[in-house]
Formats: sequence, structure tokens, C-alpha cells
Amino acid sequence: MRICPLLVSITAISACFAAEIPLDGAHAINVSLPDLLQSAGDIATGLVDAFGNQLTPSYFFNFVGNLVLGFPIQFASLIISTICAAVLTEDGINPDPADVPSTDDISIQFRTACDIKTYRLKDLATIVDDPDFDASKRVVIAASGWLTNANKSDDVLEGLGKAYRCRGDTNFLGIDVGRYIETLYTWSSLNTKNIGEQVANALVDLTKVVPLENFHLMGHSLGAQIVGETARKFKRLTGKQIPRVTGFDPAGPCFNYGQKLITLSTGDADYVDIIHTDPGIAAQPRATGDSDFFVGGRFPIQNGCLEPVCSHQRSWQYYVESVYPGNEYNFPSKRCDSLLHLEQGRCVGKDYPMGYAVPKNLKGLFVLKVNPSEPYGTNSSSSYTSPSSECGSCESIGFSN
Repeated sequence: MRICPLLVSITAISACFAAEIPLDGAHAINVSLPDLLQSAGDIATGLVDAFGNQLTPSYFFNFVGNLVLGFPIQFASLIISTICAAVLTEDGINPDPADVPSTDDISIQFRTACDIKTYRLKDLATIVDDPDFDASKRVVIAASGWLTNANKSDDVLEGLGKAYRCRGDTNFLGIDVGRYIETLYTWSSLNTKNIGEQVANALVDLTKVVPLENFHLMGHSLGAQIVGETARKFKRLTGKQIPRVTGFDPAGPCFNYGQKLITLSTGDADYVDIIHTDPGIAAQPRATGDSDFFVGGRFPIQNGCLEPVCSHQRSWQYYVESVYPGNEYNFPSKRCDSLLHLEQGRCVGKDYPMGYAVPKNLKGLFVLKVNPSEPYGTNSSSSYTSPSSECGSCESIGFSN
């Protein structure tokens, strides 16, 4: 394995790894852990030589920790992405017809404080007749990630739903993808396009009775790619754009080669904001939205996490925290290109909130730091509302399930 040269910017780490690791057969796979650790040490030494006393202690610790914890998995993710791209290019996947998403198997859940009501996609417009649905309120539609469904979403849908119910001004809907993103990853990736298109068809009818400006789509990992496809298909069908799409660490493998599968990007909606917490491993390493927030810079291991799965989940957990009343400005970020520059005080300009209260005209790449545990936002105050509070739960309104 070749060793990356001295790095001149932390934003070059992923590109350096991708460019410097050969992928020619067995030579690419036969990399031992001692080799990786030696490389990590060499890169860290080079970093010190390049920056000297300009480095902050916390940055150096973050750098070395991410190399040791994240680099081996980042290497494996690179191989998976390369294989996936090759398979998709050659039309190498021919799923059984039973594994192709069907409108009859995909539905929308209307999540209230004490109930979950299910609507088939083709009947979604009838949701306006539900006494708990208020067509004058905002409508948030969310999708969870790989190996999940609406009833096993790693708490994504429950967490988001509870936060919005606490605000009391939103109808929260969760996309029930059935079993179609619980299969092999490559098949699940292909299914996001079909699922997104079917949800878009349902939204065409729903927006005839609910104002389009009320809608906000969001999703985690493969769910972010589902809602991205929903927004693109909706635009093709109507000539209009969904007002806002938010991506929580949009899935990386299979979506980063510009071939069959397109990643969530600027132009998919009037405004696309993306929160990055595991770049280069499970999620996209590049900035593709109108505003991209790299929490902790380009590192794939979040503060308080020891592995990428934890980091991948933090993307939606940070957002959920920001939705609760009093937390809207918990996550201040600066227009910046790296964590190193942020810690050196070289990122000038005002702070902008990541998450719920992000300005819809904000454009560019932003970096921020977070706390290792709740409250994650560094700007939390005495008005902080914990996601673990009863606010938004069934108990908070005096009922029980």
C-alpha cells in the first residue's frame, strides 16, 4: 500500500486515500492492520511536520483517532462503492420480480402522539379527511435508512415525529418502505429510485388539496436518497419543486459515481440542506447540497463515538435536537473548509444555525463542532428541551397507549 504524502488540508484526506490506494486485484485487498496503523502514524507525523505548532491538541487527537478508527472501514467502503458502480454499469443485477417495489406494499404512516395511521400511497390524498390532519399546517415526510422499515427505523421516525409533535405545528408522515430496503445493499440502493418515484406520484395528488409550500421532505442514509428521487420525480411530473429537502448523511456507496443512481443534490428542491457526520464510509464524502454542514469537519468519527455506525446515526439525532422548542440555534456553524481552520480561528463571518432553523437562502460549505453527549449542540442554553422529555409524547397530552 502506498503512503499518502504530507497533507496540506484535512479536506484532502478522503481524496488522498482514494487516490493512493491501488485497486488492482489482490494487491488492493491484502492490507493488514499493522500496515494501516503504520500508515496512520506516518501520516500523523507528516501532519506535524507540515503544520508544526499551528495544530491544536484537540485537532491532532481527532486526526489520529479518526485514522485508526475510521481508515480501515473507509478502505472497505471504497471497495464496496467500486464494485457496486461496476455492477450497476453492467446491469449485473436482475432482482426477482417479488423484490421490485410495489405500490400496494408501500404506504405512508401518519404519526400522531398516541396513534400510527397507515395510508396506501394511491389513497394518500384522503388523509385530509382524517380529523387529526390539519391541511393548514406544515407537512414533514421522512424516510429511514438501510435495513429499516417504518416500524424498525432505529428510532429515526419516532425521534423526528416526537420532536415535531412537541412543536405542535406540523403533520408528521413516515414512509413505510416495507421490506424493500432490508435486502442486499445494492438491491436496496436500486429500490430507492422506484420507491421515490412512487411517493412522488402520491404527492402529485396530495398537493392538489394541501399547499405545496407546506411540504418538507427528509431522510437518513438510503432514506435521503429516496426523498431526493421523490423531489426529482415530482419536478418532472409537475414542473414545480418541493420547497425543502433535508438529507441526514445521504448514503454513499452506489450513489457517488454519477451513473444509474443520483445522490441528493442542489436543484432537487428549492432548498437542499445536508448534514454530514460519517463522510466517506456509509455516507457521501462530497458537498452536494445548497448548504452542507460537516460536523467535526471531514472526519468520519463523531465526537463521543467510537465507530462509524454511531457517527452515521448522529446526523439525524443532531437535527432532532434542533427541532425541539428552545433548541433551534443549538448548532452554530461557520462558513469554512476544514476543522483545522475552524479551530485556528481562520473561519471568519457570522454563525449560522444547522438543522431546524437554517436560513433557506443559505449557500455553501459549513463546519461546526459538537458536544460528545446530549445536549450535542454547543450553544444550548437554559431553555434547552431534551429529546428524552415527555414533550410530544402520548403521555404529555394525558393519554396512554
